[in-house]
Amino acid sequence: MAGDQTLVPLLFDAWDDLDRAYAGMTAEEATARPDGASAFGWTLRHLIGGADFFVNELLRGGAMHPTFAREHAEYEFSGECGDWDAIAEAAGEVRAELEGFLGDMSDADLAATVVPAWGPFAPTTLRYFVLRQVAHSYYHTGEVATRRGTEADFPGPLPRVPDSWPES
Repeated sequence: MAGDQTLVPLLFDAWDDLDRAYAGMTAEEATARPDGASAFGWTLRHLIGGADFFVNELLRGGAMHPTFAREHAEYEFSGECGDWDAIAEAAGEVRAELEGFLGDMSDADLAATVVPAWGPFAPTTLRYFVLRQVAHSYYHTGEVATRRGTEADFPGPLPRVPDSWPES
């Protein structure tokens, strides 16, 4: 892996850890809201659906995955979720698409790619998105792992991050 590509592999490792937090989750567990907490299915849609919106709709001018668009329209920020199986499948499809799009981008490419303004938010770089997505992913990975009682196993190894970081 090129030394100038540190951020994208870190994002992919964060998503791998998210997968581990969700491993073996049943539909019943994914849609439950114990003590009013957000359903795990809602959290996954929020996290990967947000990345889908940011990259595929806002940056690339396409459309969000239909499952994420439907779930967002129906449940917005309620913490509820609908079809867990469809959400899990859409998350895998969107991540594969985003991994293909981001996979060869260097840190410099990310810094040079400007994402347009939307709503009250100013334009930003794809670098900012990736850094924020890593932090956001680990926040929710910790939340899911802790609520499921598997927090001792996180974070996992970071196999995609280069052994040597570039000199600054």
